Amino acid sequence: MAYSSGAGYANGIPSAFQVATTENYVSSLNVHAPEVAEDFISRYGDQSLTGFLDSMGAMAPTAQRKFEHYEDDYIHQSFKNTGTPTIALAGTNVSLDTSFSSTGSAGGNYFPRVGDIVMAKSGDLALVTAVNYASDQITMVAYNTAFTLAAGETLIVIGNEWAESTAQPEGITPEVNHYFNYTMIMKESFEVSGSEATNKTWFQVTDPNTGQSGYLWYLKGEADTYRRFVNYCETMMLQGKIATNTNAALPGTIGQGGITGSEGLIEFMRTGNTQTYNQLAGFNLSDFDSMIRTLDQNRGAKENTMWCGIDLSLAIDDAIAAMFAGGGVSYGAFNGAEEIAVAFGFKSFTRGGYTFHKKTYDVFNYLPMFGAAGFNYPGMGMVIPGDMRKDARTGDATPSLRIRYKEAGGYSRKMEHWLTGSAGLANPTNETDNMEVHYRTERGFEGFASNRFILLERA
Repeated sequence: MAYSSGAGYANGIPSAFQVATTENYVSSLNVHAPEVAEDFISRYGDQSLTGFLDSMGAMAPTAQRKFEHYEDDYIHQSFKNTGTPTIALAGTNVSLDTSFSSTGSAGGNYFPRVGDIVMAKSGDLALVTAVNYASDQITMVAYNTAFTLAAGETLIVIGNEWAESTAQPEGITPEVNHYFNYTMIMKESFEVSGSEATNKTWFQVTDPNTGQSGYLWYLKGEADTYRRFVNYCETMMLQGKIATNTNAALPGTIGQGGITGSEGLIEFMRTGNTQTYNQLAGFNLSDFDSMIRTLDQNRGAKENTMWCGIDLSLAIDDAIAAMFAGGGVSYGAFNGAEEIAVAFGFKSFTRGGYTFHKKTYDVFNYLPMFGAAGFNYPGMGMVIPGDMRKDARTGDATPSLRIRYKEAGGYSRKMEHWLTGSAGLANPTNETDNMEVHYRTERGFEGFASNRFILLERA
């Protein structure tokens, strides 16, 4: 029997006549009576949940289960003071909020440094004349008249100045952000008995690739198994977590038997920017502007995709329609063509120089999973940068996210599939009167620059 990696109905080829071929599969339906109608009804439509990760299209092999990369930080840093000092002409000690500023150390990772010129929001300037790493304090001298800092006020470094015949300033060692994640092993199987494999039931279907109508003799259960498995592959890459439970009383389970987990896209986005909106008020103009300001502050992409649950998607439609009525928003499609009228199914909009392409993400709305009662995903949205970044070391273009899969020595675990048993197989693998279809993959999510993403959630 021929085997297709697409599996079942999804990649089956309908035949013009009711003739069994190696391309239209066998049936495992419990509906073998001749009077069964040829029409097979998709009661819940296409239940494939894949789409987002597939559309991103970025996959890369890794030879190790743990994979990592480094990302640069801001080359400039701001900081906060903790008290309410008055910066005097004779110099004043200022305590720094170390949770906001860079880590203090004599190795040069500290902002500001001796000789730096610091500016407050008032526009007043001060010169840093001493740094006390042990107590997280700096000494500042006002440039002109003395000025008072509010508690927790943000200060910025705008440059430096030195007197004649002075030494060079202390060097700065740039800080980097370390990212790592793990691949996870996922498996699935489907079994059909030899007797069941010979029960044929025909259904008239339309080939989704060609549009041609014909008859399909297929392994319905196997097709559903494959579809379920690829759905799981998507949802685990979306919502997976790294396992931290290392309870020694649970040998062979999480943390003890090689179950590491893998951080998914949503957990990754939570390390970047999370924005909430009022459920009753909907997603309005101020929410849009706050989102755009966050992107602008974080050097976000000028073009982004928005993957939204149905509730957020409808709220955005209402908000965009209202904004369009007041001006300030322009519409267009991915190909740059402008829309003539505002419709609920708009493809894109631009505001403040940032373009957003909205899609309703079925995964957030699917009733048996994230769309279940009590789950907040229908009101969630993901703002994903649509550009490419450059690797700081190689200069190569890097996507905003991708899937890593295990591969080494010509052996790939991107998506494995094989058959076992003796029923219907040209080369039986054992004496069991059945046929088993197996799937296996080892993969993990990898994200880049979480500061450029925004996770939208209802408050």
